[in-house]
Amino acid sequence: MLRKTEHRLAIIIAVTVLLPLGVAIMFGNAMFRRATIWVNPDVQQQLDRGVSLYREYIKVVKDDMKHQADAIAADKALREAAKSPGAGEAPIAARLATYFAKYPELVSLSVDDANGHTLASRDRGRPLDPETELGLEVRRPLGDEEDAPLLVATFAFKQYEAELQRAGEVRDGFALAREESAKFTAWNTEAFAALLVVSVILTAFLGFILARGVTKRINRLAVAFTRVAAGDLSVRVPVTGSDELTELARNFNRMLGEMQQSRARIEYLQRIGAWQEMAQRLAHEIKNPLTPIQLAVQECHRKYGGDDPKFRSLLDTTLEIVEEEVGTLRRLVGNFSSFARLPQAELKDADLRDFLRECSETLGHLEDTGSADSSSEIDTVVVKNVSIEWEVPTESLPAAIDRQMLRRVLVNLVRNAAQAIRDARAKGAAPDAVICHVVVSARRQDDGTAIVVDDDGPGVPEDARDRIFDPYFTTKVDGTGLGLAIVKKIVVEHGGTIEVDASARLSGARFVVRLPPPTSAAIAAARARGAVPPSRPSSRALA
Repeated sequence: MLRKTEHRLAIIIAVTVLLPLGVAIMFGNAMFRRATIWVNPDVQQQLDRGVSLYREYIKVVKDDMKHQADAIAADKALREAAKSPGAGEAPIAARLATYFAKYPELVSLSVDDANGHTLASRDRGRPLDPETELGLEVRRPLGDEEDAPLLVATFAFKQYEAELQRAGEVRDGFALAREESAKFTAWNTEAFAALLVVSVILTAFLGFILARGVTKRINRLAVAFTRVAAGDLSVRVPVTGSDELTELARNFNRMLGEMQQSRARIEYLQRIGAWQEMAQRLAHEIKNPLTPIQLAVQECHRKYGGDDPKFRSLLDTTLEIVEEEVGTLRRLVGNFSSFARLPQAELKDADLRDFLRECSETLGHLEDTGSADSSSEIDTVVVKNVSIEWEVPTESLPAAIDRQMLRRVLVNLVRNAAQAIRDARAKGAAPDAVICHVVVSARRQDDGTAIVVDDDGPGVPEDARDRIFDPYFTTKVDGTGLGLAIVKKIVVEHGGTIEVDASARLSGARFVVRLPPPTSAAIAAARARGAVPPSRPSSRALA
């Protein structure tokens, strides 16, 4: 159907244009037949002949000069003088001077060694005259060896003035003929102008009414649909115009964007699910031997009844190291278990303004009493020596969220910022000194909402921003790399996105959590995922 429409429009426009065009061709042929009376037919031939002769002349002159350079370079006396290292400049220069009488076109001669240093040179006594002369430089070796001296000869030849003068005369005659021809065609201007105006108006009117670029935009949509059907969701249709097709293109692009984001979310959730399974197995494999190892060492320490102080000291040190490392492994196992038991989000309609107000009242009084990746929320946020500022928006920001899990996102982001700044600045700081500033805010963005966490820390290195949300990737010595992975999983289950960039506000790091509107397709898909029971036991005791 699209091709038929294009063909019909093409036929109508072609007929509309061809009729006045045919009349214009007849008038044009008659005019040009009369106009050639004043145009000399030999003009173009003479111009071409002049250029051809000039080119041939220049070629012959250059070839002759190259032959002259070959003859000079073949001079046995010059070669022997150039190859005599102790002879000095005088013999070479004297030999060079003899060539100027024999070759009047010579401007300068010089002999260079293999390193490019000039051994001797001579010239005719005056430089090239750019008004009347052209120059040609020819280089020839004075021998067959690779390091043989090099002869540099510069020749001058006169411009082909006579032919150029003749070409100028013909050109002037042609210009005069054109002026005479222009006088003749002046009376036809009004007729051709009227014909052109009628043709343009008629063609533009029919094109505007019948085409209006419809077929072009429909064709772009058809091509885009074909690429989408082949699995390419990155295609986008240019949004132009202000009619129904424009709205269709805009909705089509929005649909593709949501489909692309949904595919990315599903792929990420599948990957994170595999990581959770691995974390659960790893925690199980590590946890089982910890207690026997600790009990065995404690038993050895307890049952030793000897009085050897060195061996007693060795047992004490061994027991202390084993208990400390077992404690570290238990905390690591706890982190793995917490990550493996992370439940799916159950979204409900809420207001981000009220949510941030609740967080500002409850998350501002927590203490740093535990490890960085503990399973308890109170153990997770580091607020000692940290100033947390909550900028609660004044306007309502509707969103679909799981309050407990989104609260976990803010906890982990604030904790992550505080730990990064603490590690960078804690040395030498007073016990009660504020070494970290974090600002949490929310705003409306596009058709959704955004939660922004800014800090004044060292920021995130650019080469680590693409991997910072991957499980077990961390830049901290004592970290497990699960905090931000949990954050991204929760955000993805909310149908949103998270990204990290340099903070323009506090010159540190900026984490931006973008949430779609409650009525979007992403939220509908997230609600559907949350309604399906998880495949493994889940816990709502979130950290």
